[in-house]
Amino acid sequence: MKLRFIVATAILFCAGFVGLQPATSAEESSPRVGLASDLIYFVMPDRYRNGDRSNDQGDGFDPTNTALFHGGDLKGLTGNCQKGDSGLARIKDLGFTAVWITPIVRQQKATSGGAGYHGYWGVDFLSVEPHLGTAADLSALSQCAKKLGIKLILDVVTNHTGDVIQYQDRSAYLPTGKENEKNPAWLNDLTNYHNVGDMNRCWGEGSCTQIGDFYGLDDLATEKEVVYQGLIDIYSQWIEKYGFEGFRVDTARHVDNDFFKNWSPGINQSAARAGITNFTIFGEVWDVNPINLVSFIRDRGLQTALDFPFQRTAVQFSSGYSGAEVMANLFDNDDMYTTPQSTASNLVTFLGNHDMGRVGFLLTANQVDAEKNLLQRTQLAHALMYLSRGIPTVYYGDEVGMTGSGNGGDQRARQDMFATKVEMWKNEKRIGAKPVGNGDSFSGPENPISTYLRKLAQIRSQYPTLANGAMQLRYAKKSVLIFSKYDPAERREFLVALNSANRTVTQSVTTSSAGSWKSILGKASLTSKGATAAITMPALSASVFASSSKISSSQGEISRLVTKEDFVTGYREVTAQMDKLTLQPVVFEMRSANNAEWQPLGVDMNWPYRIYLDPTKFAEKSSIEVRARLKAGGIRGKTITINFP
Repeated sequence: MKLRFIVATAILFCAGFVGLQPATSAEESSPRVGLASDLIYFVMPDRYRNGDRSNDQGDGFDPTNTALFHGGDLKGLTGNCQKGDSGLARIKDLGFTAVWITPIVRQQKATSGGAGYHGYWGVDFLSVEPHLGTAADLSALSQCAKKLGIKLILDVVTNHTGDVIQYQDRSAYLPTGKENEKNPAWLNDLTNYHNVGDMNRCWGEGSCTQIGDFYGLDDLATEKEVVYQGLIDIYSQWIEKYGFEGFRVDTARHVDNDFFKNWSPGINQSAARAGITNFTIFGEVWDVNPINLVSFIRDRGLQTALDFPFQRTAVQFSSGYSGAEVMANLFDNDDMYTTPQSTASNLVTFLGNHDMGRVGFLLTANQVDAEKNLLQRTQLAHALMYLSRGIPTVYYGDEVGMTGSGNGGDQRARQDMFATKVEMWKNEKRIGAKPVGNGDSFSGPENPISTYLRKLAQIRSQYPTLANGAMQLRYAKKSVLIFSKYDPAERREFLVALNSANRTVTQSVTTSSAGSWKSILGKASLTSKGATAAITMPALSASVFASSSKISSSQGEISRLVTKEDFVTGYREVTAQMDKLTLQPVVFEMRSANNAEWQPLGVDMNWPYRIYLDPTKFAEKSSIEVRARLKAGGIRGKTITINFP
């Protein structure tokens, strides 16, 4: 396993060593993507709101069938852009600052298996899907989002197109009448595809996961320049015309190893020309092992990714299935992401989605007993996501208590927000509310989940460090998870305490603050003596406290550097040991014998302060000098020499 991992991680991390310039003040900050402090609302336009009845017709439209178009569209999502409306204005009122929409390109014609209401069966990548509206409707959505201060994120597909190519005796061909089905024209050239059958039984040379058709969809040869350049040209137009500020990349684990290195720079250049200086690209890498996810960011050029490992552990803890130790194990891997270009804080966190199912369904799937207090556990899960590290994403409908039925995933997790004509959805259980019946999800009393999410968003806005600021784990055992958030500008500490048990729990922790504390969320109580805080947490609760005192900027010093091999990855781990527990960022740098200038390795925002080096990026029998220093301490620090045999 170790050897496979080292081979897989043998590419990108060299960017952290080769050709870097001396460290500057800007490089001494943890790298943050453009969406780093945002709250994302993930929505499928076809299922949100129907604003134009004229497109409720034609191929693939049947609002009673979960596999076909239902009538939601871009006009419905936009609304009138006025306070009190159910469109974007409602989403903003809930506290969201960004909206991620599923792909909106024109889809292939409906088949017996369904239609592309979800957007992942594209054939015309330069046009808006008619069921969702027109280019003018998309422009109106963009203008409304800009007016409301909401960032738009487009879901894009680079791995495949809709299923047009057919096979006969392993020979690919285009059916008669479909020779020019796709747009732009290069997508109709068979040589731009792998054409080796389905990924579960492909006959080509290489990884079927990368060269096979994703559930029958035509797999693009993303290693070819004409393909990745063509995809740059396609998606640059969507940025330049409509002002998207980020892309979520579907099926990111299935493209060529070098695809993101070839594609992302072109996208970022187009975004810069459109005035978007910090465009965010996050990929769907469906893997719950954080070590595997790290390799896509450190080695394959993906800027950041959806955090599937967080989803699994957050649901396990919030459901009561696992103790807080699962969260501690997850966060312990965060230093693996630390390079001059990346950090775990840039990961996009979520609790459920349109494929695996909604958080309300998944909580009970993990732990049957969660059904007894599902509202409280759902709120607890969202508090964990909103207040820890990462960029929180809420799947549309979760805020009104939608759950799902049957297997809970795919079509069973894509309910209508407007009045539905799917009979089973009318009677489907909702968290904190009665089944919707013949009504819609916009009318009636506000769901308690919506109220809670708005409150969480408000305290993130009032106290910016709670919005993905530096985090320090204080305690993680059984039902209790406690961590600090640190505001370096104000030098102020916040304590976040979560209890997943069905009973009140008291826990003491050591903090970095010696003064009193003020409660800003929840009903927990706190007593302090010096730097020790004892927190009494009600059952199934999340609470936040703010310290009244400031932390000394000179607190703590680096005592020494130690190094060892990480037995899982083969990386060389370098740890800066402190003389006391502190909340100061530590800057890691390196230099070689033939370069006197220090080059950045990354900034670690919490202890244990660590950096990971990939030995395969260094020449045999070479050595480097690594320095760790406090960000607030100038160039003073400790150094260690590392030899590579």
